[in-house]
Amino acid sequence: MIIATGVMSIRNILITDRTVEEFCVVFDTEISVIVDLLEKSESCFEHYFDDPQKQKFKWVQEFTFMSIESLITATRLLIEGHINASGNTMRISYESLCLVILLSAKQDLLIHKSKRAKPVNFYKCYEQGESNTKAHKAIDNVIANADKLGLLEGHEWLKEAKNFYNGYSHASIMTMGSLMLPSGKSIVAGGFYKEKLELYKAHLEFTIRFLKHLPQLIEEIGLRNITSP
Repeated sequence: MIIATGVMSIRNILITDRTVEEFCVVFDTEISVIVDLLEKSESCFEHYFDDPQKQKFKWVQEFTFMSIESLITATRLLIEGHINASGNTMRISYESLCLVILLSAKQDLLIHKSKRAKPVNFYKCYEQGESNTKAHKAIDNVIANADKLGLLEGHEWLKEAKNFYNGYSHASIMTMGSLMLPSGKSIVAGGFYKEKLELYKAHLEFTIRFLKHLPQLIEEIGLRNITSP
């Protein structure tokens, strides 16, 4: 296996600034859209979560923040060429958002797969540490309760995103493939490679699709989360 580090030593890879200019030039349009939507999401968060004393549900503010922060970090990692780390961080963003949707739900939700299972108060179950409320099950729980939660489009975009990002959460053929170039060389610590343009593009498309939903979802969650005066 040949490592595609070029003339850079391992030490230089670790401690030297590496430009993101080429990525930003190629994907200038996509990045502009992402920045605009992130700024809208940030504004919504600041508007609805500016006073912790008025928050109705514990953890909702923190997980909403984590969703936004993880999305920003994942985008930066992608621009730097860290495909696997970006995908894994995006999964955290999706899971965080799904957790706040579930924690702030007004209706009881079905989170058990047994035929005799009944809807439960997700917030109370989360407080009690029930296994079916864990973060890695959050996306599936939202998809299963999409109608109750009012996410008319939730089933499709969330399901496709979960399938896409699951591959970046473990050591797999998919994660290894993101580190290989057609020439047989392997990538170390990111960087921009024209051979990976289609993969970069796919990640950006998922990011933009997520962000198109995010400001509205933050607003809805914020309204649920504010106690009455």
